[in-house]
Amino acid sequence: MSDTVIAGSDEAFNEALAHMGLRRFEMPKPKLNGNVSLFEVVRERCLATLADMADEYASEGGIAFGFADHREFNAFAQRTSRDMICLYVPAIRSLWAFFHGLMGQREIFPWIDDTGRFEGQPPQSKGDLFFVRPPDKPANEDVEIRRKLAVALFDTALDFMLKHEVAHLWNGHVALLHAKESSAAFQEMRLVDGGLDISTVQTLEYDADAFAIQQAFARAYRLNPFAEYSEGFLKDHKIPLDGDHSTTWYFTWFAIYAVFRLFDESCEAADLPQWTHPPAALRQACLVTSVAAVCARQGWSKLNPTEWERVASEAGLEAERLVCRLRGFQLNANAYLSLWTAPVAEQIQNYLTVWETLGPQLAAMPRGPQPARP
Repeated sequence: MSDTVIAGSDEAFNEALAHMGLRRFEMPKPKLNGNVSLFEVVRERCLATLADMADEYASEGGIAFGFADHREFNAFAQRTSRDMICLYVPAIRSLWAFFHGLMGQREIFPWIDDTGRFEGQPPQSKGDLFFVRPPDKPANEDVEIRRKLAVALFDTALDFMLKHEVAHLWNGHVALLHAKESSAAFQEMRLVDGGLDISTVQTLEYDADAFAIQQAFARAYRLNPFAEYSEGFLKDHKIPLDGDHSTTWYFTWFAIYAVFRLFDESCEAADLPQWTHPPAALRQACLVTSVAAVCARQGWSKLNPTEWERVASEAGLEAERLVCRLRGFQLNANAYLSLWTAPVAEQIQNYLTVWETLGPQLAAMPRGPQPARP
């Protein structure tokens, strides 16, 4: 894909960054061994995904996409002369390092190594963690099964993050904020700073989550990226079975919960007085109904809503346990599980109440992808 498509040289993208006091991330040069920056690969994948989602994004310069050099686990979507999406560098680095950090510990998911696909000592990682094999090079068949799983988890998390930002554009959120506030770009973590009340902000974010998670599970059904990990897993994890997709459903929830949890950590580190999302476990629990409904409607799954709750909560609790382990914290399983009861109904009711006013306003805004203007 031509570099002219990429937002690094796009004037509108650079203007948005400048207005927000951000710097564009400069792509590192390839290593002498030919490995390229992880961000090169992420950029190409995101642009390909966006082109597949909309004809308006498939043409050269159809959408501006890039990375901001900042310390927060953050992102923004904006619409000026074209649609644009910006992911902050720490969001990519944190997820990549997190999943690889997990898979580097043999006591985590030991069943992966018990299936006869791993023998001897694992291949040693060479070079910088954030430099990877170029996508156009033949796949290395000797890549360790754990590293393959880490990459598959990262790809799922990245897909959700990207489509969450797409939702802000396509569902009228950006247009509404332009009409209510200003035409300036807004940051995910700091929407409340613009003067919007927290209920409105959280409802917009829930709408984006619901769009993104349905898209993420559509991808999971189509690609079934975790099917090869079924052996051993289904003996180790007592979850409701759903044919060939049993393992994929679990790990898709696992990856998306990791996004929520790392976002929470960044909000906490930034000492924000109000968060744009409820805590990770509640945020996840509120989305189970959307996943159950779309999978049933499309014929992707035979699980009922209660079974979906079990799969999602077990995956989220496992991810929470592993986050705590890496951070040296004590797991509070009761605190996690308590959010799957009364708080879920209350939170969803809050969304529905706000939606009575917000929904008609969004319906009046331009929807879907917009073609670039000269």
